[in-house]
Amino acid sequence: MTATKKTRHAAKEPGVRTKLFIADETIGVGKINLLALVGDVGSISAAARQMGMSYRRAWFLLDSMQSGFRDPLFVTERGGASRGGATLTPLGEELIRRYRAHVALVDDQSADILAWMTAVQISLDEE
Repeated sequence: MTATKKTRHAAKEPGVRTKLFIADETIGVGKINLLALVGDVGSISAAARQMGMSYRRAWFLLDSMQSGFRDPLFVTERGGASRGGATLTPLGEELIRRYRAHVALVDDQSADILAWMTAVQISLDEE
């Protein structure tokens, strides 16, 4: 392994990423955070701006996640005088809650191996 690769790996802490699969779609922390932000701000475009992505990208991510579920995760209203917006459905709210509870459980169960991996991980001093 080259020194460049050692440095690149040493910069990251060991961790676990939870990704769920439903139908042909994946759901991870990014999509969950986007969905939660849509619920918080009531707008896909405002959520997209806060996450530093285009509306088109946000819509694609939300739509791809939605395609794995029988019922809607969110509903939208067109703009106009009422300015439109987006609202989470109870299913969308439950998905966020259950995903975050699952992540907390996985993180808790992973603490021992992550501590061990941190202890045996190569450091920048070992180049």
